[in-house]
Amino acid sequence: MPDLILFSGLPGCGKTSLARAVAHTLRLPLFAKDRFQRVLRDEAPGAPLTTAYHLLLDQAAEQLSLGLGVVLDAVFPLPEFRQAARDIAFHQGASLAIIQCVCTDELLWRARVDSRSEIVPGWPPAGWAEIERLRPIWQPWPPGTTLVVDAVHPFEINLAASLAYIGDPREP
Repeated sequence: MPDLILFSGLPGCGKTSLARAVAHTLRLPLFAKDRFQRVLRDEAPGAPLTTAYHLLLDQAAEQLSLGLGVVLDAVFPLPEFRQAARDIAFHQGASLAIIQCVCTDELLWRARVDSRSEIVPGWPPAGWAEIERLRPIWQPWPPGTTLVVDAVHPFEINLAASLAYIGDPREP
């Protein structure tokens, strides 16, 4: 059965790093909202900000329809996009693994945000002002529906926990 693996959380909490490592480890395609957003900014100025989510979810549905798992990397602040991901997984007969990334130490979080480098060419990582803009919009997922990983823990621990939660197919 293919997996829809969704990394969610505010910027700077480690979701992109974990999503990339999981996609690499499991040899799955990765779709990051920031890449769609950068192309939309460059090619379709004025497109609604939600367009990137529609494209992201459409590409996930395509991969799942081919029997392939997929990893998604985005904040996923709005219930409508969260529900759309659930619906896609259900209609494609895919399992859904949601990994919610947080950072419970605000000083560490700010330091992480200040030291991030550009991953998507031409798209600078979100700064603290963007986090402050998103904070009132983003809500934690309902308890028991996700794995919560905290950036205060070493990356290797969060990666191992993510792979165990997903059910790493390489494990016997």
